Amino acid sequence: MDGAGTLAKKGHEIIFTSKNAEETIKFGKALGTLLTNGHVVALIGDLGTGKTTMVKGIVTGLDVKDSRNVKSPTFSLAHKYNGRIPVYHIDAYRLSGSQELLDIGSDEMIFGNGVTIIEWADNVPDSLPEEYLKITLTHVSEERRNIKACAYGKRYDQIIQLLRDWCD
Repeated sequence: MDGAGTLAKKGHEIIFTSKNAEETIKFGKALGTLLTNGHVVALIGDLGTGKTTMVKGIVTGLDVKDSRNVKSPTFSLAHKYNGRIPVYHIDAYRLSGSQELLDIGSDEMIFGNGVTIIEWADNVPDSLPEEYLKITLTHVSEERRNIKACAYGKRYDQIIQLLRDWCD
């Protein structure tokens, strides 16, 4: 990654330390280039840790034309972006559980023909498929964030390995 950021490796996960929003977007873009139909990304982190910034990078990697239009769908609950494949961006912040997510048709998105990104996925754990990629963002300092990517399933193990290669 051209000497930017730092990387810790362990089994089915990596931890990347982003120095700023631009590095978070670059990481997300690298991830987005690796995603294909049926992939699910669960984003977890406190307010202001960069979940929506990460989504902007991911959709850029999925060839969505204008990532500036990416906003957290807190009140609409879900947005769809058109890239090389459909991208479904769900915000579960205001949901009280998995049933509410199912009520908006999330199963059609999660098990559909695109990539699904769920912010605040820890609010709806029962809605996640058996295999997915979990990304946890945490504050290190005002600008720095730890981005922990953890694979749940073999197809996500491959993504972790490719992200390691990208970061090295």
